[in-house]
Amino acid sequence: LLDAQALRIRGENGLSMLVAQAVEASRVFTGAEPQDSKLERVLCKLSFEMENIILIGMPGCGKSTVGRALAEKLGRPFVDADAEIVKEIGDIPTFFAQQGEEAFRRVETSVLTRLGKESGLVIATGGGCVTREENYPLLHQNGVIIRLDRPLSLLATEDRPISRNTELSLLFAKRDPLYEDFGDLTIENRGTVDQVVDRILEVL
Repeated sequence: LLDAQALRIRGENGLSMLVAQAVEASRVFTGAEPQDSKLERVLCKLSFEMENIILIGMPGCGKSTVGRALAEKLGRPFVDADAEIVKEIGDIPTFFAQQGEEAFRRVETSVLTRLGKESGLVIATGGGCVTREENYPLLHQNGVIIRLDRPLSLLATEDRPISRNTELSLLFAKRDPLYEDFGDLTIENRGTVDQVVDRILEVL
């Protein structure tokens, strides 16, 4: 499906057939005629529950804060990709200083490979995950990717090695087109956390 999408060929997964089979089995066993609207509701509910919700955006734009609140509201597990990376390599700024960004990005891709295969998670990614094109199918294979947009003046930079060592406007100019390419939709993060979460749920 991802290959077809990359070639702009229409494709559809088998979930709708699976739900239709269940509806037909229900009719056979119970004798009740199900409504078409019921099939649509079940399909939408299952799709939403099975898909990961993935947050991308500039470092310090609030992905982890919004992600935790969103996961709590939905009753879903929350995973911070950077926290998963820390489990493998220890302190990120120290690793950056000793091993360099390219080594870090390889570990990040390995972590995203694992997380992308899960279902029903809310995932906050690191700000630079979009710098590797191979990360897109890993995230998109079973998820909707939401780009959080926040004014540069409000971005947090503490404990973020690239943000501290790079002019934010230059970093934004370089990464913004990548966030645009990765994201299925963009949500502005300018209000309270609850307002941003409600906006995400409204759009989804």
